[in-house]
Formats: sequence, C-alpha cells, structure tokens
Amino acid sequence: MIPLDLALAMIVLAGLVIQTMTGFGFNVVAVTLGALLLPIKIWLPVVVALNLPMSAWVAWRNRDAIDWALLLRQILPVMAVGFAVGVAAAFVLSGNWLRTSFGVLVVLLALRELLRLSGWVQAASGAVPQSRPARLWVLLAGLVQGLYASGGPLLVHALARMEIPRARFRATLMTIWFTLNLVLSIAYLSGGFWTVDMGLRAAWLVLLVPPGIWLGDWLHHHASERGFAVAVQLVLLAAGLALAFG
Repeated sequence: MIPLDLALAMIVLAGLVIQTMTGFGFNVVAVTLGALLLPIKIWLPVVVALNLPMSAWVAWRNRDAIDWALLLRQILPVMAVGFAVGVAAAFVLSGNWLRTSFGVLVVLLALRELLRLSGWVQAASGAVPQSRPARLWVLLAGLVQGLYASGGPLLVHALARMEIPRARFRATLMTIWFTLNLVLSIAYLSGGFWTVDMGLRAAWLVLLVPPGIWLGDWLHHHASERGFAVAVQLVLLAAGLALAFG
C-alpha cells in the first residue's frame, strides 16, 4: 500500500497547487490521475472531501474579491440544475462505463484547452456570458460537477468572454467549488459511498492541504501561467487516454 499512497499523495499535492494557483483544476487532476490507481467511485469522495478545506481557506482569505452578483445571479442558479441531474446519475453509473466516459471527457477538454493555449481557438472577451450558449456551458459544468466533481474546465470556458481580474476570478470559483463540493460530500456520506479505509486515507492526505495552498498561492502571485497550463493539459491528455482506452 505504501507505493499507492505515495502516488496518491503526489497527485493530491499537484492538484492542490494547481487549483490554489488558478482557481480550478484540483478535482479534474486528482480524479483523472487517481482513477488510474483506484476505482472512480472509491476515489471520488476522497477528492471532493479534500477540496473543501482548500477552497474554503482560499475563498475566505480572498472574500473581498468574490463577485457575489456573478455567483448568485448567473452561475449557481444555472449550475444547480445540471448539478442535481449529475448527482442523481452518479449514484446509478458504475464500472468500466464510468471510467471510460470520464476518460473521453478529459481527453476532449484537454485537447480544447491545448488548442486555446496554442492560439488556434480564440476566446472572445468583453461580454458578460448571458447568452444561451454560455448558459448551456454553465449547465453542462453543473452536470459534470455532479457526475465527476470536475466541472471546472467547462465553467471556465463559459466565463471566457468576461474580463475578470485574476484575483476575483479565483475567489469566485473557489466559493463555487466549496458550495458544490460540500453538497456532494453530504450526498456521498448519506448514500453510503464512504468506507473506513477511505476515511483513513482522506485523514492523512488532508495534511497536504497547507503546503499545497502555500505553494499554489506563491505561484499565483509570481509565476506565469501559460507554460504551467500547457504541462497540466498534456498530463491530463495522457491520463485521459489511459482511462478511455487502457
């Protein structure tokens, strides 16, 4: 078990750093890579629980930067609809179908993000995302968040038309993830997803939250994101391919 736990620790630490730096990414990174080692239904509740202290801490420290109007009027009401459907479906789906479909989703998201980072796909700017296509992306983000706790990339795509300052963007997203992951954790607990082994694993992995936050916060203020983002998407692409076709 020691090699497995060390591998999971490295995955969790990487995800913590990425999300603290950018405002999203912990769940999709941790679930994608961790699913290569453990069944998704066993690993997913642990990832969601680990997200809570990190997102709560960053959101609280940066609470003055939260865009409450955007959060309460344009994002959460639409996401909640897809989120409810996704949570219900998560209790039904299982086995290889869950692993394969999640792998395909990660591959598609990583490819699209790599195209955007390369300049082949341009995100428009300067407009508030109130159009039907934008609301559809927010709805799908809620669905994927409910199913796989990994709606971050879709929500970021939905918000790509907005000129949101970096700090406000991160603080607002962290508030969203804390809210939805708290609901997911309650659903997993009441649905009997947790086991003693999962609880013990989460208990020691949570010790990685402080160093992950510290390093991610330092990178948020000092590092350029483009090269870092490309490396993350390449890792996700490889992991998604392994999940889908492995």
